[in-house]
Amino acid sequence: MMLRRLVEQQGLVLPQAPTPVGNYAAAQLAGGLLYISGQLPLRDEELIYQGKLGRDLSVEQGQQAAELCALNLLSQLDRYIANRQLESVVKLEGYINSSDSFVEHAKVLNGASDLLFKVLGASAGHTRIVIGCTSLPLNAPVEIAAVVALQ
Repeated sequence: MMLRRLVEQQGLVLPQAPTPVGNYAAAQLAGGLLYISGQLPLRDEELIYQGKLGRDLSVEQGQQAAELCALNLLSQLDRYIANRQLESVVKLEGYINSSDSFVEHAKVLNGASDLLFKVLGASAGHTRIVIGCTSLPLNAPVEIAAVVALQ
């Protein structure tokens, strides 16, 4: 699979895979599953979106942040996939930095899910969980992690 080409066919750019900000792996392969650590809306190591959904950012801005997180997930996948093929995205975890009254977490995470379907088609089918948080690292509005199955 030429992941970079699939991304570019959708008019998108696959960013450089962000480096971990601590003593952990960006991705870990175990038994045919690639576990991808939480990805923030970073581009060139710069946090593009900051703040809380429902206070500082709109749902649409949150979706854009989630899309960038998904592109970073794909970047990590591209970096670690080597000669293997993607079977499917198994699970997507979304963490939303939100105000106490914000209730549209799922709409925000749709930005990531929709981008994955746009790029990967049927291979993007996944389960997911979305959780509202009082804060995230670097004041990011969204963080997403994934588990993908490789052939």
